[in-house]
Amino acid sequence: MDYEKIISDFVKNRAGEFIITDRQGNILYRNGVEDFTDEQWSAWSAFNIDTETIDHEEDWEISDRAGGNYYTARSLPVNQDGTDVILHHVYNTSQYATLLRDVSGYLKDWRELSAFQTAMLEKLSGNYESCLPVVLKYFKVTSVVMYIGRGRKMERHLLDKETKSIQSTRIEREEVFNATKGEFRKLPGLGDKDYLCYICDSAIHGTDYSLYLYADGLEDDDNFSMHYNVIKLFIENGLLREQITYESEHDKLTGLYNKGKYMSMLSDFMPKQNRVAIYNMDVNYLKRTNDNLGHEAGDALLVKAGRSLQAVERDNVYGFRMGGDEFMLLGWDLTEDEAEKLKKEWEEALAKLNENKEEVECVIACGLAYGKDDFDLKELLKLADDRMYENKVAIKLSRGDDPNSR
Repeated sequence: MDYEKIISDFVKNRAGEFIITDRQGNILYRNGVEDFTDEQWSAWSAFNIDTETIDHEEDWEISDRAGGNYYTARSLPVNQDGTDVILHHVYNTSQYATLLRDVSGYLKDWRELSAFQTAMLEKLSGNYESCLPVVLKYFKVTSVVMYIGRGRKMERHLLDKETKSIQSTRIEREEVFNATKGEFRKLPGLGDKDYLCYICDSAIHGTDYSLYLYADGLEDDDNFSMHYNVIKLFIENGLLREQITYESEHDKLTGLYNKGKYMSMLSDFMPKQNRVAIYNMDVNYLKRTNDNLGHEAGDALLVKAGRSLQAVERDNVYGFRMGGDEFMLLGWDLTEDEAEKLKKEWEEALAKLNENKEEVECVIACGLAYGKDDFDLKELLKLADDRMYENKVAIKLSRGDDPNSR
């Protein structure tokens, strides 16, 4: 029997393994392209088709797990010269199966990334630390720690699976920004656990930030990498938004809050407080300093004035530069004794700054007005202003200066 003719008649331009068997399944011919054995073939075909009764073309699949191969087979009955045989065309689909598996994996990863991005976008209008619950959920870790560093200070935002709420703390600067991605290290104040450094970078105006992850048996998983840029962009977007807000509310020269922030608090915040302290301040001799020593010296004088206010700032005490040589402290939730004590603390801070005799002395007049319960804010502001001018005159007279000198 001409087996080659059978193949050429029924299979045109097809690659693969060709096998011809009789109706009992005995192999009569094979071209030997694939490396499975005759015994393997006999077992596969006996399981998948009935060679004795097959009367039309049938397709079936073979999973050779031991050899790591996958095949697709097509069997059809052929009659040549009155003899019935079965022609089997077998082709290896292992590459396609691997590709399909990879594509399925990529699709799964893409769906997860898409869900992650959607979850992050929903938090986009929040602060940079609002991404922590999303990271905790999708990374399936026990805790997430974010650090934000500005100058000598930094913030730590900790989210633990058990507490389920972000614990934000301002702390002294620690060495948490010198790690490399994938490095494990113990973090200050968080026990002996080894945290994985996921991000460590710097952003707007040199603000440092880092993100650490912890879970038992945690490894630097490649699955985390596809979320890396999404999280970086989220954090930096939050820092940029914060920076824009900061610049809109702060005086560039001194770093204190500006008049816009003061006016906002005066109309929206201060009237709702039960106890307020207003410190109206004015820097003496600014014009004389500018005229005699130059505007750089005058700017240095204003910076020193700002530093004296910053020395006493706290959660319920804000310092403002109103413009030119005018400054302001606003305090709330203070008793009258605490308000007087705060004034003395500020005077001591200013005196300490003036200990450097190589710098221009900073002399500031201050008027304090305190209000409690049903106070009239406008009257307090006027009282603080009047007391400041009284103090300004007293300071100049005590120095033998003209009270109207600038």
